[in-house]
Amino acid sequence: MTIRLASVSDVREFVSLATAQPYSVLVEDGDRTVNATSFMEMFTLDFSVPLHLNIEEAHKEHFRSAAEKFLITA
Repeated sequence: MTIRLASVSDVREFVSLATAQPYSVLVEDGDRTVNATSFMEMFTLDFSVPLHLNIEEAHKEHFRSAAEKFLITA
């Protein structure tokens, strides 16, 4: 899954969403991978590029519906 976070408000909302999940949500920008539950770690990412989510296969569809507003459709 690929997402775009366009503002501090988006990051705050996304971190809250990731924190509410009982499974790991990782975000990658191509150079680094961070824990999506950490507001500080999220701000080390390059937001000028699409971000990729790394979630266990069993949880992808659940998270896809929860994070729909941030998804980039291909």
